[in-house]
Amino acid sequence: MKLLMVGRKVNKLRNWPARFFRPAFFLLFLITACSTELPIEPEESLYSATGIKVSVSSINFDPTFIGRTSQRQVDIEYGDTLDMELLLSTSDSTVFSVSPDSVHFSKKKQNAAVTVTYKPRVPDSVNLGYLYLITYGWPDTLRILPDTLGVDSLRLAGVGRGYFLDMEMIFIPGGTFTMGQDSAAVGGEFKYHDEWDAHQVTLSDFFIGRYEVTNIQYYEFWKEDSTRHTPRDTSVIGRWPNVALDSPNFPVIGVSWNDAAAFCQWLSLRTGERYTLPTEAQWEYVATGGDSMNIYPWSSDTARANLSPAMLANTRLNGDGYTFTAPVDAFSAGASAFGPFNMAGNVWEWCLDWYDPEYYRQDMLWIDPQGSFDPENQLYKVIRGGSWLEDLDEARNTNRGALDPDNREINVGFRVVRLP
Repeated sequence: MKLLMVGRKVNKLRNWPARFFRPAFFLLFLITACSTELPIEPEESLYSATGIKVSVSSINFDPTFIGRTSQRQVDIEYGDTLDMELLLSTSDSTVFSVSPDSVHFSKKKQNAAVTVTYKPRVPDSVNLGYLYLITYGWPDTLRILPDTLGVDSLRLAGVGRGYFLDMEMIFIPGGTFTMGQDSAAVGGEFKYHDEWDAHQVTLSDFFIGRYEVTNIQYYEFWKEDSTRHTPRDTSVIGRWPNVALDSPNFPVIGVSWNDAAAFCQWLSLRTGERYTLPTEAQWEYVATGGDSMNIYPWSSDTARANLSPAMLANTRLNGDGYTFTAPVDAFSAGASAFGPFNMAGNVWEWCLDWYDPEYYRQDMLWIDPQGSFDPENQLYKVIRGGSWLEDLDEARNTNRGALDPDNREINVGFRVVRLP
Protein backbone atom coordinates (compact mmCIF):
# COMPACT_ATOMS: atom_id res chain seq x y z
CA MET A 1 0.00 0.00 0.00
CA LYS A 2 2.86 2.35 0.82
CA LEU A 3 4.56 1.81 -2.54
CA LEU A 4 1.25 2.20 -4.36
CA MET A 5 0.55 5.52 -2.70
CA VAL A 6 4.04 6.74 -3.55
CA GLY A 7 3.61 5.71 -7.17
CA ARG A 8 0.41 7.77 -7.42
CA LYS A 9 2.18 10.81 -6.03
CA VAL A 10 5.34 10.62 -8.14
CA ASN A 11 4.29 13.13 -10.77
CA LYS A 12 3.19 15.67 -8.17
CA LEU A 13 6.31 15.17 -6.10
CA ARG A 14 8.59 15.67 -9.09
CA ASN A 15 7.04 19.06 -9.71
CA TRP A 16 7.45 20.40 -6.18
CA PRO A 17 8.58 24.03 -5.85
CA ALA A 18 12.23 24.86 -6.23
CA ARG A 19 12.60 25.51 -2.50
CA PHE A 20 13.04 21.77 -1.99
CA PHE A 21 16.22 21.83 -4.06
CA ARG A 22 19.42 23.51 -3.10
CA PRO A 23 19.90 26.86 -4.85
CA ALA A 24 23.34 25.70 -5.99
CA PHE A 25 21.65 23.30 -8.38
CA PHE A 26 20.52 26.15 -10.58
CA LEU A 27 23.79 27.96 -11.20
CA LEU A 28 24.36 28.78 -14.85
CA PHE A 29 27.45 27.32 -16.47
CA LEU A 30 29.24 29.00 -19.36
CA ILE A 31 30.83 26.22 -21.35
CA THR A 32 32.60 26.26 -24.69
CA ALA A 33 30.41 24.34 -27.14
CA CYS A 34 32.81 21.58 -28.14
CA SER A 35 34.92 21.39 -24.98
CA THR A 36 35.28 17.98 -23.41
CA GLU A 37 36.64 19.55 -20.20
CA LEU A 38 33.28 20.20 -18.57
CA PRO A 39 33.52 22.16 -15.30
CA ILE A 40 31.42 19.83 -13.16
CA GLU A 41 32.59 20.13 -9.57
CA PRO A 42 31.66 17.58 -6.90
CA GLU A 43 29.51 18.70 -4.00
CA GLU A 44 29.10 17.22 -0.56
CA SER A 45 26.01 15.04 -0.44
CA LEU A 46 23.16 15.88 1.93
CA TYR A 47 22.41 12.21 2.42
CA SER A 48 24.67 11.73 5.44
CA ALA A 49 21.70 12.26 7.74
CA THR A 50 19.80 9.38 6.16
CA GLY A 51 22.69 6.99 5.67
CA ILE A 52 22.82 7.29 1.87
CA LYS A 53 26.07 7.14 -0.09
CA VAL A 54 26.26 7.76 -3.83
CA SER A 55 29.19 6.49 -5.90
CA VAL A 56 29.67 9.71 -7.89
CA SER A 57 29.06 13.39 -7.35
CA SER A 58 28.80 14.26 -11.05
CA ILE A 59 28.74 12.54 -14.42
CA ASN A 60 30.41 13.77 -17.60
CA PHE A 61 29.50 11.97 -20.82
CA ASP A 62 32.14 12.00 -23.53
CA PRO A 63 31.42 13.45 -26.99
CA THR A 64 29.26 11.01 -28.90
CA PHE A 65 27.25 10.41 -32.04
CA ILE A 66 24.05 12.38 -32.34
CA GLY A 67 21.28 9.83 -31.81
CA ARG A 68 23.67 7.38 -30.15
CA THR A 69 23.30 6.77 -26.41
CA SER A 70 25.93 6.69 -23.69
CA GLN A 71 25.34 5.22 -20.26
CA ARG A 72 26.84 5.52 -16.79
CA GLN A 73 26.03 3.53 -13.68
CA VAL A 74 25.41 5.13 -10.29
CA ASP A 75 25.77 2.92 -7.22
CA ILE A 76 23.75 3.85 -4.14
CA GLU A 77 24.18 2.41 -0.65
CA TYR A 78 21.90 2.80 2.35
CA GLY A 79 23.11 1.95 5.82
CA ASP A 80 20.17 2.73 8.14
CA THR A 81 17.33 0.48 9.31
CA LEU A 82 14.49 2.74 8.20
CA ASP A 83 12.36 1.66 5.25
CA MET A 84 12.83 4.30 2.58
CA GLU A 85 11.80 5.05 -1.00
CA LEU A 86 14.18 6.82 -3.40
CA LEU A 87 12.60 8.51 -6.41
CA LEU A 88 14.78 9.59 -9.34
CA SER A 89 14.07 11.90 -12.25
CA THR A 90 16.10 14.10 -14.58
CA SER A 91 15.71 17.79 -15.29
CA ASP A 92 15.72 17.21 -19.06
CA SER A 93 14.23 13.81 -19.91
CA THR A 94 14.66 14.44 -23.66
CA VAL A 95 18.41 13.90 -23.41
CA PHE A 96 18.95 12.38 -19.94
CA SER A 97 17.01 9.45 -18.50
CA VAL A 98 17.37 7.09 -15.54
CA SER A 99 16.39 3.48 -14.96
CA PRO A 100 14.90 2.34 -12.69
CA ASP A 101 13.23 5.55 -11.59
CA SER A 102 12.54 4.41 -8.02
CA VAL A 103 14.25 2.17 -5.48
CA HIS A 104 12.90 0.78 -2.21
CA PHE A 105 15.43 0.33 0.60
CA SER A 106 14.88 -1.85 3.65
CA LYS A 107 16.91 -3.87 6.12
CA LYS A 108 17.27 -6.59 3.49
CA LYS A 109 17.93 -4.30 0.51
CA GLN A 110 20.55 -1.68 1.29
CA ASN A 111 22.16 -1.04 -2.09
CA ALA A 112 21.11 -0.47 -5.68
CA ALA A 113 22.53 0.49 -9.07
CA VAL A 114 20.76 2.83 -11.46
CA THR A 115 21.70 3.63 -15.04
CA VAL A 116 21.79 7.17 -16.40
CA THR A 117 21.49 7.44 -20.19
CA TYR A 118 22.51 10.37 -22.36
CA LYS A 119 21.19 10.76 -25.92
CA PRO A 120 22.29 14.02 -27.59
CA ARG A 121 20.00 15.69 -30.13
CA VAL A 122 22.08 18.57 -31.51
CA PRO A 123 25.68 18.48 -32.77
CA ASP A 124 28.35 20.74 -31.26
CA SER A 125 26.29 21.55 -28.17
CA VAL A 126 26.66 20.98 -24.44
CA ASN A 127 23.73 19.49 -22.53
CA LEU A 128 23.56 20.18 -18.81
CA GLY A 129 21.11 18.57 -16.44
CA TYR A 130 20.54 17.03 -13.04
CA LEU A 131 19.54 13.68 -11.71
CA TYR A 132 17.22 14.48 -8.82
CA LEU A 133 17.14 12.07 -5.89
CA ILE A 134 14.27 12.46 -3.43
CA THR A 135 14.02 10.20 -0.39
CA TYR A 136 10.85 9.40 1.51
CA GLY A 137 10.20 7.41 4.67
CA TRP A 138 7.32 6.42 6.90
CA PRO A 139 8.00 7.21 10.58
CA ASP A 140 4.99 5.15 11.69
CA THR A 141 2.29 2.95 10.19
CA LEU A 142 -0.48 5.49 10.76
CA ARG A 143 0.83 8.02 8.26
CA ILE A 144 -0.75 7.95 4.79
CA LEU A 145 1.90 10.08 3.08
CA PRO A 146 5.60 9.73 3.76
CA ASP A 147 7.90 12.40 5.11
CA THR A 148 10.58 13.86 2.87
CA LEU A 149 13.88 12.77 4.36
CA GLY A 150 16.23 14.44 1.92
CA VAL A 151 16.72 15.90 -1.54
CA ASP A 152 19.90 15.86 -3.55
CA SER A 153 21.08 15.77 -7.14
CA LEU A 154 23.89 14.59 -9.36
CA ARG A 155 25.11 17.01 -11.98
CA LEU A 156 25.05 15.71 -15.54
CA ALA A 157 26.82 17.01 -18.62
CA GLY A 158 27.20 15.63 -22.11
CA VAL A 159 28.45 16.79 -25.48
CA GLY A 160 27.27 16.04 -29.00
CA ARG A 161 29.74 16.25 -31.86
CA GLY A 162 29.48 17.66 -35.35
CA TYR A 163 31.55 16.58 -38.34
CA PHE A 164 28.49 14.74 -39.70
CA LEU A 165 28.75 12.26 -36.83
CA ASP A 166 24.98 12.33 -36.68
CA MET A 167 24.65 10.04 -39.74
CA GLU A 168 21.83 12.09 -41.24
CA MET A 169 19.32 9.70 -42.78
CA ILE A 170 16.60 10.46 -45.34
CA PHE A 171 13.32 8.54 -45.43
CA ILE A 172 12.70 6.92 -48.81
CA PRO A 173 9.08 5.85 -49.37
CA GLY A 174 8.78 2.48 -51.03
CA GLY A 175 7.48 2.20 -54.57
CA THR A 176 7.82 0.60 -57.97
CA PHE A 177 10.30 1.87 -60.55
CA THR A 178 12.04 0.74 -63.73
CA MET A 179 15.56 -0.49 -63.07
CA GLY A 180 18.26 -0.93 -65.71
CA GLN A 181 17.75 -0.10 -69.38
CA ASP A 182 16.91 -1.78 -72.67
CA SER A 183 19.63 -2.42 -75.24
CA ALA A 184 17.88 -0.17 -77.74
CA ALA A 185 18.30 2.81 -75.40
CA VAL A 186 22.08 2.63 -75.80
CA GLY A 187 22.17 1.52 -79.44
CA GLY A 188 22.92 -2.06 -78.57
CA GLU A 189 26.46 -1.25 -77.35
CA PHE A 190 27.76 -4.38 -75.65
CA LYS A 191 29.70 -2.46 -73.00
CA TYR A 192 26.33 -1.72 -71.37
CA HIS A 193 25.12 -5.34 -71.51
CA ASP A 194 25.05 -5.82 -67.72
CA GLU A 195 22.43 -3.02 -67.51
CA TRP A 196 19.97 -4.96 -69.73
CA ASP A 197 17.02 -5.52 -69.52
CA ALA A 198 14.87 -2.84 -67.98
CA HIS A 199 12.57 -4.42 -65.39
CA GLN A 200 10.02 -3.34 -62.80
CA VAL A 201 11.23 -3.44 -59.19
CA THR A 202 9.14 -2.88 -56.06
CA LEU A 203 10.85 -1.69 -52.87
CA SER A 204 9.70 -1.31 -49.27
CA ASP A 205 10.33 1.84 -47.22
CA PHE A 206 13.87 2.50 -46.01
CA PHE A 207 16.22 5.28 -44.92
CA ILE A 208 19.48 6.18 -46.67
CA GLY A 209 22.39 8.40 -45.69
CA ARG A 210 22.25 11.91 -47.07
CA TYR A 211 26.04 11.76 -47.32
CA GLU A 212 28.70 9.17 -47.90
CA VAL A 213 30.28 7.86 -44.69
CA THR A 214 32.99 10.30 -43.66
CA ASN A 215 36.51 9.84 -42.39
CA ILE A 216 35.58 10.96 -38.89
CA GLN A 217 32.56 8.66 -38.74
CA TYR A 218 34.66 5.70 -39.77
CA TYR A 219 37.35 6.81 -37.30
CA GLU A 220 34.87 6.38 -34.42
CA PHE A 221 34.39 2.78 -35.50
CA TRP A 222 38.08 2.20 -36.18
CA LYS A 223 39.10 3.35 -32.70
CA GLU A 224 37.17 0.41 -31.25
CA ASP A 225 38.25 -2.16 -33.84
CA SER A 226 41.49 -1.14 -35.53
CA THR A 227 42.97 -4.59 -36.03
CA ARG A 228 41.18 -5.70 -39.18
CA HIS A 229 39.50 -2.69 -40.72
CA THR A 230 42.17 -0.04 -41.25
CA PRO A 231 41.74 1.95 -44.50
CA ARG A 232 44.48 1.80 -47.06
CA ASP A 233 47.22 4.43 -46.88
CA THR A 234 47.89 6.35 -50.09
CA SER A 235 50.43 8.96 -51.12
CA VAL A 236 47.77 11.16 -52.74
CA ILE A 237 45.18 11.09 -49.94
CA GLY A 238 47.24 10.50 -46.81
CA ARG A 239 47.95 8.00 -44.06
CA TRP A 240 45.38 6.64 -41.63
CA PRO A 241 44.39 7.81 -39.04
CA ASN A 242 45.90 11.25 -39.74
CA VAL A 243 43.66 11.71 -42.76
CA ALA A 244 40.57 11.17 -40.58
CA LEU A 245 41.53 14.09 -38.35
CA ASP A 246 42.91 16.32 -41.12
CA SER A 247 39.94 15.80 -43.49
CA PRO A 248 37.04 14.77 -41.22
CA ASN A 249 34.20 15.63 -43.61
CA PHE A 250 35.65 13.89 -46.66
CA PRO A 251 34.40 10.41 -47.58
CA VAL A 252 36.34 7.51 -46.16
CA ILE A 253 38.16 5.65 -48.95
CA GLY A 254 40.45 2.66 -49.16
CA VAL A 255 37.88 0.49 -47.36
CA SER A 256 36.84 -2.96 -48.52
CA TRP A 257 33.30 -4.29 -48.71
CA ASN A 258 34.07 -6.30 -45.58
CA ASP A 259 35.19 -3.12 -43.80
CA ALA A 260 31.98 -1.34 -44.80
CA ALA A 261 29.84 -4.26 -43.66
CA ALA A 262 31.66 -4.32 -40.30
CA PHE A 263 30.99 -0.60 -39.88
CA CYS A 264 27.27 -1.22 -40.44
CA GLN A 265 27.26 -3.99 -37.86
CA TRP A 266 29.06 -1.78 -35.34
CA LEU A 267 26.66 1.11 -35.97
CA SER A 268 23.68 -1.21 -35.50
CA LEU A 269 25.02 -2.40 -32.14
CA ARG A 270 25.76 1.16 -31.03
CA THR A 271 22.34 2.59 -31.94
CA GLY A 272 19.95 -0.34 -31.65
CA GLU A 273 18.85 0.29 -35.24
CA ARG A 274 19.32 -1.95 -38.30
CA TYR A 275 22.02 -0.49 -40.55
CA THR A 276 23.28 -2.15 -43.72
CA LEU A 277 24.73 -1.35 -47.10
CA PRO A 278 22.15 -0.39 -49.75
CA THR A 279 21.04 -3.07 -52.16
CA GLU A 280 21.73 -2.31 -55.79
CA ALA A 281 18.00 -1.72 -56.31
CA GLN A 282 17.76 0.67 -53.35
CA TRP A 283 20.79 2.58 -54.59
CA GLU A 284 19.47 3.03 -58.14
CA TYR A 285 15.98 3.95 -56.92
CA VAL A 286 17.41 6.79 -54.83
CA ALA A 287 19.83 7.91 -57.54
CA THR A 288 17.07 8.18 -60.15
CA GLY A 289 14.59 9.74 -57.76
CA GLY A 290 12.23 6.96 -58.87
CA ASP A 291 12.25 8.23 -62.48
CA SER A 292 13.95 5.83 -64.89
CA MET A 293 14.29 8.62 -67.48
CA ASN A 294 16.97 10.25 -65.34
CA ILE A 295 20.44 9.48 -66.65
CA TYR A 296 22.03 11.28 -63.68
CA PRO A 297 20.57 12.21 -60.27
CA TRP A 298 19.92 15.79 -61.43
CA SER A 299 18.77 15.18 -65.00
CA SER A 300 14.99 15.58 -64.53
CA ASP A 301 15.45 19.14 -63.24
CA THR A 302 15.85 21.38 -66.28
CA ALA A 303 17.37 24.17 -64.20
CA ARG A 304 20.08 21.86 -62.91
CA ALA A 305 20.48 19.91 -66.13
CA ASN A 306 21.73 23.07 -67.81
CA LEU A 307 24.47 23.59 -65.24
CA SER A 308 28.07 22.76 -65.98
CA PRO A 309 29.09 19.21 -64.89
CA ALA A 310 31.72 20.94 -62.74
CA MET A 311 28.88 22.20 -60.51
CA LEU A 312 27.10 18.85 -60.29
CA ALA A 313 29.62 16.09 -59.62
CA ASN A 314 33.24 15.39 -58.75
CA THR A 315 34.56 13.37 -61.70
CA ARG A 316 37.81 13.21 -63.65
CA LEU A 317 39.08 16.31 -65.50
CA ASN A 318 35.84 18.27 -65.38
CA GLY A 319 37.22 21.37 -63.63
CA ASP A 320 35.18 20.91 -60.45
CA GLY A 321 37.95 22.29 -58.22
CA TYR A 322 38.96 19.00 -56.57
CA THR A 323 41.94 16.91 -57.62
CA PHE A 324 40.83 13.95 -55.53
CA THR A 325 37.78 13.50 -53.28
CA ALA A 326 35.48 16.36 -52.25
CA PRO A 327 33.69 16.94 -48.91
CA VAL A 328 30.53 14.88 -48.62
CA ASP A 329 28.32 17.97 -48.54
CA ALA A 330 29.79 19.42 -51.76
CA PHE A 331 27.87 19.54 -55.07
CA SER A 332 24.44 20.19 -53.57
CA ALA A 333 23.20 21.09 -57.07
CA GLY A 334 23.83 17.51 -58.14
CA ALA A 335 21.81 15.90 -55.34
CA SER A 336 19.20 13.26 -56.08
CA ALA A 337 15.55 14.27 -56.12
CA PHE A 338 15.23 12.33 -52.85
CA GLY A 339 17.98 14.46 -51.28
CA PRO A 340 21.24 12.44 -51.00
CA PHE A 341 24.45 14.14 -52.18
CA ASN A 342 27.19 12.77 -54.46
CA MET A 343 25.38 9.73 -55.82
CA ALA A 344 27.24 10.59 -59.02
CA GLY A 345 30.99 10.97 -58.69
CA ASN A 346 33.23 11.54 -55.67
CA VAL A 347 33.60 7.85 -54.68
CA TRP A 348 32.24 4.54 -55.91
CA GLU A 349 29.86 3.18 -53.28
CA TRP A 350 29.71 -0.42 -52.11
CA CYS A 351 26.34 -2.16 -52.42
CA LEU A 352 25.11 -5.24 -50.57
CA ASP A 353 24.72 -7.43 -53.67
CA TRP A 354 26.98 -9.93 -55.39
CA TYR A 355 27.62 -8.87 -58.98
CA ASP A 356 26.08 -10.92 -61.81
CA PRO A 357 26.34 -9.48 -65.35
CA GLU A 358 23.27 -11.50 -66.44
CA TYR A 359 21.20 -10.81 -63.34
CA TYR A 360 18.75 -8.36 -64.92
CA ARG A 361 17.74 -10.83 -67.63
CA GLN A 362 16.31 -13.32 -65.16
CA ASP A 363 12.56 -13.96 -65.16
CA MET A 364 11.60 -13.33 -61.55
CA LEU A 365 9.32 -11.30 -59.29
CA TRP A 366 11.44 -8.26 -58.39
CA ILE A 367 10.37 -7.35 -54.85
CA ASP A 368 13.14 -6.05 -52.56
CA PRO A 369 15.81 -7.92 -54.57
CA GLN A 370 19.20 -8.48 -52.92
CA GLY A 371 21.29 -9.62 -55.85
CA SER A 372 22.35 -12.93 -57.30
CA PHE A 373 22.43 -16.01 -55.08
CA ASP A 374 24.19 -18.13 -57.70
CA PRO A 375 27.44 -19.42 -56.07
CA GLU A 376 29.23 -19.07 -59.40
CA ASN A 377 28.68 -15.31 -59.27
CA GLN A 378 29.76 -14.76 -55.67
CA LEU A 379 33.15 -13.39 -56.60
CA TYR A 380 32.62 -9.63 -56.78
CA LYS A 381 30.45 -7.10 -54.97
CA VAL A 382 28.57 -4.34 -56.79
CA ILE A 383 29.87 -0.76 -56.71
CA ARG A 384 27.83 2.18 -57.98
CA GLY A 385 28.09 5.88 -58.83
CA GLY A 386 31.51 6.50 -60.37
CA SER A 387 34.24 8.53 -58.69
CA TRP A 388 36.74 11.38 -58.95
CA LEU A 389 38.99 9.02 -60.90
CA GLU A 390 36.57 8.28 -63.78
CA ASP A 391 34.77 10.26 -66.47
CA LEU A 392 31.19 11.44 -66.01
CA ASP A 393 29.79 8.59 -68.11
CA GLU A 394 30.83 6.16 -65.37
CA ALA A 395 28.60 8.05 -62.94
CA ARG A 396 25.35 7.27 -64.78
CA ASN A 397 22.51 6.03 -62.55
CA THR A 398 22.33 2.63 -64.25
CA ASN A 399 26.05 1.97 -64.57
CA ARG A 400 27.23 -1.13 -62.71
CA GLY A 401 30.71 -1.83 -61.42
CA ALA A 402 32.20 -4.85 -59.67
CA LEU A 403 35.06 -5.30 -57.23
CA ASP A 404 36.51 -8.05 -55.07
CA PRO A 405 35.06 -7.57 -51.54
CA ASP A 406 38.59 -7.60 -50.06
CA ASN A 407 39.89 -4.78 -52.29
CA ARG A 408 40.68 -1.41 -50.75
CA GLU A 409 40.71 1.09 -53.60
CA ILE A 410 41.46 4.80 -53.21
CA ASN A 411 38.29 5.79 -55.09
CA VAL A 412 35.79 3.52 -53.29
CA GLY A 413 33.72 4.37 -50.21
CA PHE A 414 30.14 3.75 -49.10
CA ARG A 415 26.93 5.11 -47.61
CA VAL A 416 24.53 3.30 -45.31
CA VAL A 417 20.87 2.29 -45.26
CA ARG A 418 18.73 2.02 -42.14
CA LEU A 419 15.81 -0.37 -42.22
CA PRO A 420 12.55 0.59 -40.47
